Amino acid sequence: MATGLALALGVCLIAWAVCLRLLVGTWLHPAAFFALWWCFAGILPLILAPREPVAPNAMLWVIAASIAVSMGAIAGNFGFKTRVNPNPAPATDRELFVFGMIVVVSTVFGVASNVAFVAGSNVAFADLFDIQTLIITSNQFYAQRFGDLPPPPPRLSQALLPFVYLAPLAGGILFVLRRERRWKLVALLTFIPALGVTILQTTKAAVLFAMSLWLSAYFATRLRQGKLAVFTKTHVLAAGGLGLFVLALFFATSFARLASTDAALLNIVVAKLVSSAFGHMSVFSQWLTDYWNQPFSPSLGTATFAGPLELLGYSRRIPGVFEQVIDLVLGEMSNIYTGFRPLIQDFTIPGALTILAMLGFVGGAGFRMVAAGKWSGIALLLFAYLTIMWTPITWLWFYNSLTATVVAIIAVVFAIRVWRGRFWISRYTGATVGGA
Repeated sequence: MATGLALALGVCLIAWAVCLRLLVGTWLHPAAFFALWWCFAGILPLILAPREPVAPNAMLWVIAASIAVSMGAIAGNFGFKTRVNPNPAPATDRELFVFGMIVVVSTVFGVASNVAFVAGSNVAFADLFDIQTLIITSNQFYAQRFGDLPPPPPRLSQALLPFVYLAPLAGGILFVLRRERRWKLVALLTFIPALGVTILQTTKAAVLFAMSLWLSAYFATRLRQGKLAVFTKTHVLAAGGLGLFVLALFFATSFARLASTDAALLNIVVAKLVSSAFGHMSVFSQWLTDYWNQPFSPSLGTATFAGPLELLGYSRRIPGVFEQVIDLVLGEMSNIYTGFRPLIQDFTIPGALTILAMLGFVGGAGFRMVAAGKWSGIALLLFAYLTIMWTPITWLWFYNSLTATVVAIIAVVFAIRVWRGRFWISRYTGATVGGA
């Protein structure tokens, strides 16, 4: 009954998303994008996993969060209408060279991170080419990661980890900027390092990180070129093919976590995949219900900023971020509380809505700048897109490697912007800027 009411409230979410799309003119606007994303993330679990209880409070929160983000994004955009630059400046040879080099170097270093992980874990490289041995090895890594005293990852592998994610982020940009097929292939090959992490360590998050980074950069760069369409025929077909590939990959990693290829375990694997893909609404709903009954005690950033705090030595993160797990009807357990729990737990419900409105404002400002053809807005828009994409799972900025990746691309965009400006000043005024 409760799930049915939550599903009925989902109609309001869909109506809000469609209304925002009509007002702002494109799904790429953060005001509409957040609502659209949660139409899938919030409603599909109620349809595909109907036995998992979801109280109306969870859907009401999603609607409130969508309104907060939308209002912030509209304010950041200075209204509903956006001025799109019809003739954006084309990428210069310098920009193409820099992004091309970043993609190639990052992909190589990302692969090197996987190689360093294997070497530092005392695994014979020959074992990686035997399926059965690879499954057993991956299972051992998985068990170690969630053990009481997980061994620290090899230092060189960890140091190179940001390149695993910098590669797809730069790849999404390069795919739009370059028209040559060979460069588009190079931009797609940036997924290889993340695939290596997923295969070796059965970490689904690595591929999901890479996909969200690549897609965020891809759509942001398309917007800068004045392209607002999302649901094109090419995009729909590509999404279908990518979805099938990712589904097959996740089936394989789930079997690896069980250290088996026995088809008799298919039901168990399906239950695990369904719970991991669609259990978040039930988990968040149950936690939110308990939250109302708890004494008022906001944790003031210890959850939201768990990554930086660990880096500074003030705390220690655990795999999955939260120790508390929720039992699901399917027989699995989950601690996927969405990105909303850290915000509410740290800053209360009004504070969480305020932060989401600020997220929308940043995204709206970035959208306005990028649509006008300004590279400088890419960083803001990427921040908004990435955060939104990960809200059904967790708060993205737990992860220091991803934070470092985004900071790196911000530095690159800023450097290119300055370089490009100096180039145009020199070319059109005849002025000599800098050295020879």
